[in-house]
Parts: sequence; C-alpha cells; structure tokens
Amino acid sequence: MRLPSMPLAFWSPPHSSTARSVALLALSACATTTIVYPLSPQAKGVRVEENDPPASATSLGPIAVVNGKGCNIFDAEMGTLEGATAALKEAAARQGADFVKVTKIVKPYSGHDCYHREFRMEGVSYRLKRAAVTPTSNVPVPVQDAACDPPCSPGYACEVGVCRALCNPACSAGQICRVDRVCVPATP
Repeated sequence: MRLPSMPLAFWSPPHSSTARSVALLALSACATTTIVYPLSPQAKGVRVEENDPPASATSLGPIAVVNGKGCNIFDAEMGTLEGATAALKEAAARQGADFVKVTKIVKPYSGHDCYHREFRMEGVSYRLKRAAVTPTSNVPVPVQDAACDPPCSPGYACEVGVCRALCNPACSAGQICRVDRVCVPATP
C-alpha cells in the first residue's frame, strides 16, 4: 500500500475511528439548534422596539428580564436575544403593556471570574391607546393593530392579539360575555 505524500503524523486510514471522529466533529460544527420560544396570545401582541412609543401611550414603568444563567461552560444555559425578547414580551403582557421601548441590552460576556451567560434586556413598558367601545352597542370594536395567530373562530373577534367572545345577541347593560358566548351578570 502506498501512503500519501503528507507527513505520517497527520495521515490516518480513511476508515479509522479518528477519521470518523473528525468527520462527525466537522458535521456537528455546521449543525445549529433553533429554539422556538412559545408566546401567550397576550405576549404576541406586545411590540418591542428601540424607538419611542406613540405620544398617546401611557407609561407603566421600568421592566427588565434575563434569559440564560450560569457562569461556566458545562452547566450553564446560554442566553439569546430571541429568548430575552420572548421573556420581555411575556413580562410586559403580565403588566398589561403592549409596547416596550428597549433602553439597555447586555449580551453574554467574559468577566474576570467566568463567562457570564445571561442575556439581559431592560426598558420601559407602555400601554397604547386602544379602540373604545361604541356608545350605542355593548359589542366592543375589535382592535386591528395586532393580529391573532391562529385566526379567531367564528363568534370571536381579535382584540390586541387575543380572541374575545362575541355574544349574539349582544349582552345588555350590566352583563358580560363569557368565553362560551353566554351573557352573565357582571360582578364587581
């Protein structure tokens, strides 16, 4: 058998375990894992931007989230922009906000003591002005600024990214429409 013209230290037979290991390592370096962060219907309607909100927006205060944790390579979870954005949208939705102005982003970084794997986002949450209920009807006017995904079923209307039940006929004063589209007395 004739050997290739490279130094023997770098050559190995093509079917050796070393060759398989090198091939596997090369292929795994190309593979990427995409994590999809599921969002609640309320969080899907939250806008996250670095721009100022519309002038009619009401400030709800500061908001901050962290995605990822840990300080070393082996038992830590690396934070990502996508993960931090999803966490920011969920936190804003819990506050009743539908807009967040991002004021600070801290990416994972190498410190003196370890590699910090957290991805931090800070901002100010706002509630945007919503469409009002028409005075002649108890049926709310659906807001069109945030689409529902998936689309709402018949008998439901999309309101700021959330499917709301519409009773037919409309509920009278002092009643609300339940999820099962039945009018019931409103409780204080």
